[in-house]
Formats: sequence, C-alpha cells, structure tokens
Amino acid sequence: MANASPHARPSARRLDPLALVISLTAADSGLSRRGMLALQRLRQRQLETIDRSRGAFVKVQPRSEPPLLDLGAIGRDSPLTGDYHSLIVLELVTDFPERGSELRAMLDARRHGLDAKNLADALWQNDGGEAFKSAAAKHSLDPHLLAGTLWAALKPLYESVAAAVIRHFEVPSGANECPVCGGLPWARSGDQLVCCVCETHWKGDLAGRSFRTSDGPQVVGATRLYDSVSGQRLVELDGALLAHAFDPGPLIELLQLLDKPV
Repeated sequence: MANASPHARPSARRLDPLALVISLTAADSGLSRRGMLALQRLRQRQLETIDRSRGAFVKVQPRSEPPLLDLGAIGRDSPLTGDYHSLIVLELVTDFPERGSELRAMLDARRHGLDAKNLADALWQNDGGEAFKSAAAKHSLDPHLLAGTLWAALKPLYESVAAAVIRHFEVPSGANECPVCGGLPWARSGDQLVCCVCETHWKGDLAGRSFRTSDGPQVVGATRLYDSVSGQRLVELDGALLAHAFDPGPLIELLQLLDKPV
C-alpha cells in the first residue's frame, strides 16, 4: 500500500550542502534570520559568478616564489571588476531594500569617476584604507560599505584565478600562509589548511602551534580552535564539508553593517 503521509520520506529529502556549511560555521555570528538568508544568497551569487565567467578573468603571470598571485593587480586588471561589483550590490539591494539608496549610490559614483579598479588594488595595499576613505568622502559614501562590497564582488575572481593556477603549478607545502595568494588559513582538515581569501587547500605545518578547543558550545563537524600563544583561530572542519566550505567572516561583517536599523 502506498505511503499516504503528507511528509516527505527521509530518503527523499535533499540537504543543501551550502546551507549546512553556513549553519555550522556562521550560526554564532549574531546575524538575524534575514542576515543568515542573505549570507547564503550572497555566497550562491559568488558561486554563480565563478561558474558563468570561466575563462573571462584576467591574464596572470604567477610569481616564481610564493605567494604566486598578486591579488591587487588581478582585481585592478580584470575587465570584469565593475560588473562583479554591480552584481553584488544589486543582490544586496534585493535583500536590504531599505538600504537601496545607499547601495545604488555606489553604482552611481562609479559612473561619475569612482575608480573601482584602483580601489581593487588598494584592498591589498598597506595604506589602502586611506584610498577608500578619500574615494568615499569624495562621493559621500560609507568607506566600510564600499570596501566590503568590493571585497565580496572580487572574491569569486580570486578563487577562480587561484583554482586555475593550481591546475598548472605545484602548490608548495609546509607554509603557514597560503602559497597561492598569501592569505591566512581560516580552517583546517587533517593536515590541509584552507585559505581565507582564495579558499585554496594546501598542506601546512602548524606543528609549533598549540591549538585548543574554544570555550562555549561546539558544533559537530566545525570545531572552533585557538592557539593560546599567537591567538590564531581556526575551524576544524570535517572532510565531508571541505567542498562547500568558505570563510564567511568578511561577508558576515558586511551583512552586519547592512542589517543594522536605519
């Protein structure tokens, strides 16, 4: 006899792996329910950008020594930097309509002299904060919002170029920083470290560190660790999560900024 239950059988349910990763790594972020949904949609948009723009990024000449990539130059030289920024800003307008005027003002500023490519380079300069403050003041924008949206827009570019590079070059092992872009690890799984910028996985060496489990409740599959000497924090990820895991930290900061009451 057929099952007349209106509820789907467990075997018929499909768990969204991205939603699972976000629930495990960002549940304690303080984001509202709307903010958490926006985080998932923002990451989905980044992944769609990666998938739809394959091969249309920028010509890269890797360095001979790590880090192999100059992310500032990559963002500056890509012909798609402005388009990526527009896509992310319009996605955020949908999720935060009450901030629509503020967000669209950035797109309008780009039509009136705001140089997104130079700012993409400034993201990686020691004095880059001053460049954002100056540009934002000139166009009456929030420098933190400007930097946050540009970072969110360029992350798919960084990830895509890094993935292309490691298909053709051997990634050195043993470093505590990402050998591809120089980013710090945000997670580890076994002896694999995961870059917080380009999400490259590499075999690192943290033998000199003394990581302990952070205080408070922990989630199975995404244990939070800290090094009592350096203060470095990592997430210990289950290997099954690696394919969909990403560092949500910068996106959470951007969404917290947008989710504040106007």
